[in-house]
Amino acid sequence: MTSLRDLYEETSNIHVLTANFTGIIAELIIQEIQRQPDIDLLGTVSTWNEANMLMREATIFVVGFEDEVFSSSTCMDLLNDYPQLKILILRANSDEGIMYWKVLHSQQIQVISAQTLIESIRYIRSSTYADIRQYSGVSERN
Repeated sequence: MTSLRDLYEETSNIHVLTANFTGIIAELIIQEIQRQPDIDLLGTVSTWNEANMLMREATIFVVGFEDEVFSSSTCMDLLNDYPQLKILILRANSDEGIMYWKVLHSQQIQVISAQTLIESIRYIRSSTYADIRQYSGVSERN
């Protein structure tokens, strides 16, 4: 049986789409990406229409922002439309970025009674990923 990891493991180049970079920063990003043998630059876009035309092919969408706010709800909309996408937001005048991506995670649990089912439901709702891995009734599924 083929696992999800085997089906979706990255075997091809990384396809990058960039948006909202200008001047020397845009040139530096383009030059650096083009030097990488495992990364293909799909293009640099300046409008959402252009971005939407190439988004389906992209692995990573790198977006630059100065004063504008790229909200998490905008990212969720993009990730709902393009679940394979990873988004990297870079702010001007900063060395920090924010990454967004959608993850499907499954875990196998033992539900031996109605009480354990209810406990599991409550635990999953209130837990982070790290907490779930530590939960004694849960083992990570490969």
